[in-house]
Amino acid sequence: MSTEGPSYEIWIEDTIHAWDKPTISLAEIRELGGMPADCPVCAVDLVAQQEVPLPEDTVHDVPPRDPGKPLLKRTQFKRLS
Repeated sequence: MSTEGPSYEIWIEDTIHAWDKPTISLAEIRELGGMPADCPVCAVDLVAQQEVPLPEDTVHDVPPRDPGKPLLKRTQFKRLS
């Protein structure tokens, strides 16, 4: 594993956050994004242009970053509106 810092990035409400694990739970998304614990959250699939509400037991797989390449913005997490 590289010592260059976190290998993953999570995009939550227009902010990119460094992450150090290959998965993230809904509770961790809320905490990282500064959202209330009971806030409904959805995943926005930017390729399919769909919003998918996340159930409480969600665990999302996070693709690793490729060093020297920009983040592939395929999924964003945001408060469900």
